[in-house]
Amino acid sequence: MMSRITAVGCLFLAIFVGVQLKCGESGVPVLPNKVTVQITNRLSQRYLAVHCKDKNTDLGEHQINVGETYSFQFFPKFFFPSTLYFCHFTWLEENHYFDIYDQDRDGYCGNNICTWDILTTGPCRSDKDPRLCYGWNPPSAVQQSNNTLLV
Repeated sequence: MMSRITAVGCLFLAIFVGVQLKCGESGVPVLPNKVTVQITNRLSQRYLAVHCKDKNTDLGEHQINVGETYSFQFFPKFFFPSTLYFCHFTWLEENHYFDIYDQDRDGYCGNNICTWDILTTGPCRSDKDPRLCYGWNPPSAVQQSNNTLLV
């Protein structure tokens, strides 16, 4: 005969597995999965400098030619979803910021891939139908006279 503690433990385990399976139906994985963010330069005849980071990880600066894609992967926070990656985009005299991955907004995207096209007007999620376009983040830092931002 099973002890009461074992029975209660089995009941909690069954409830946990049931909740995880139900959540898996809605696009949230049963176990944590890596998310890939893909950023494609859609500027006309201009290279794009991209510098992405979250509060703990600096991914460095990358140069993307027209039509090329830069991508990175990470595990979003599973129990307390709050993962945020932001990028600084620079080309010619332009200089913008955008939250390229916001776990509240993006979740696990389609098939764990968040695909972005970068246009002069702002970034567009190209893995959505219809495509979702956003404006740039408002400047939150002091802008100097030489058009650089202090962060």
